[in-house]
Amino acid sequence: VKEIQDYNGKIINQTETNQLFLPVSSPVAETVTGFMVEVVDEGTGRAAQVPGVSVAGKTGTAEVADGEPHAWFICFAPAYDPTVAVAVLVEHGGQGGTSAAPIARQILEEALRLYR
Repeated sequence: VKEIQDYNGKIINQTETNQLFLPVSSPVAETVTGFMVEVVDEGTGRAAQVPGVSVAGKTGTAEVADGEPHAWFICFAPAYDPTVAVAVLVEHGGQGGTSAAPIARQILEEALRLYR
């Protein structure tokens, strides 16, 4: 994370960044993006669909020792020219596609409304 901005675009926190690894090639990134779009269009992330916007996402479920598993969902949109990225973790939320993805959709919709 290079910087954090408030809703007015004012920078509220900045960090110096370091490159830890070489980025993946463009063909690999495009392939992964395509798979992530399929997750939202046809798979476990359908609850993150935003009308008129291609969303790329991935659901997840983390097993825990006690209670329901943690649910998570990561996404970015528009998928092929992203301006917004969201990560949601719901502790003891069950499945990522049913509890975290709908929250991510609400955040995406509002962020896209603000940044378009």
